[in-house]
Amino acid sequence: MVDSQNSNVIGVDAKEFVNSPEFGSMNLEMREAIVKKYLYKESRLVYDCLLYRNKSKCFSFNSKESIYAKKVYRTEDMVMKYPHPYHTLIDNPDACIDDPYIVIGSPVGPRQFAERVATRETWGGIRDVDGKKVIHLFFMGHDEDDAENDRMIREENDKYHDIIQFDMRNHFMNLTLLAILTYNWTATYCPGIAYYVRSDNDMYYNPRTHIRTFLMEDRSRALIGNIVTGSKPIRVMQSRYWLPKSVFPGSQFDPYPSGCFVTITGDVLRTIVETSEKISPILYFDDVFLGMIAKEARLTLLSYPGNTLFFYTQAFDPVSYTKMSAAHRYSPVDLLALWQIVNR
Repeated sequence: MVDSQNSNVIGVDAKEFVNSPEFGSMNLEMREAIVKKYLYKESRLVYDCLLYRNKSKCFSFNSKESIYAKKVYRTEDMVMKYPHPYHTLIDNPDACIDDPYIVIGSPVGPRQFAERVATRETWGGIRDVDGKKVIHLFFMGHDEDDAENDRMIREENDKYHDIIQFDMRNHFMNLTLLAILTYNWTATYCPGIAYYVRSDNDMYYNPRTHIRTFLMEDRSRALIGNIVTGSKPIRVMQSRYWLPKSVFPGSQFDPYPSGCFVTITGDVLRTIVETSEKISPILYFDDVFLGMIAKEARLTLLSYPGNTLFFYTQAFDPVSYTKMSAAHRYSPVDLLALWQIVNR
């Protein structure tokens, strides 16, 4: 039974509440029930707005948080040597025991419980597309000195068996490290997959459209996504994507697939891991570094056609959203609203 008082508290400041001692004192069933109730309640507002009101101002995603750094980065944190060695704190080595065709993996923060709930309620819950087996897994690092959340994550995984946690520090600067560890884990425990789909948890993603349209045919040695060419490093210190000349002296990046959503043929996951050992420095931009690996290993970069994959939130149109594979920058509330509309 969900305490009605607690379900109202989360509406005051959801992020603050799910990180509170009060929330941590609840059992998993209650934590999950409260978050679901909140997400579905708030998503109804977005749902009604999209269908019946001003469609351009309905989404709740905060774009400022994705553009500006909370504090200026230290240059010494921007590069790393190849990781030796890292281990799993939470593991599910039998995740691919049923030989899935596709693994969808999402990098996620340990404290992003609401995001994980929303993903499972939407596109993360897809298990089959036209006879092709699909599984979804969360990959994360570790927050130091957070024993309470360590316990909650273990409880969550005991129920869903969909979390892989490495003993690396959870930090924006470690996204490339997390990606390499993820590809290594997947190559080890899911060696027979045709594709690995890497999707941020703030993506609107339609696996049915994506897989039916693009992933039914066999491919090899390829990265598929929005291929970025001619991109230049940002030299503004206040930017979340600042990259000084001392770290990357070049004036332009190699072509790379946008990191928010990229599909990798299963046969090159091990190649990516092995090639990463040969490139220095390892940049904290996981997508840029993947482009450097693609060049070194001579992997093929394939682009999706137009109106299929988008970097930014798209104005709502039910027909367009049914046809697109994915779009970036949506809150958990936005995802639930869109999923309910598209799948009516």
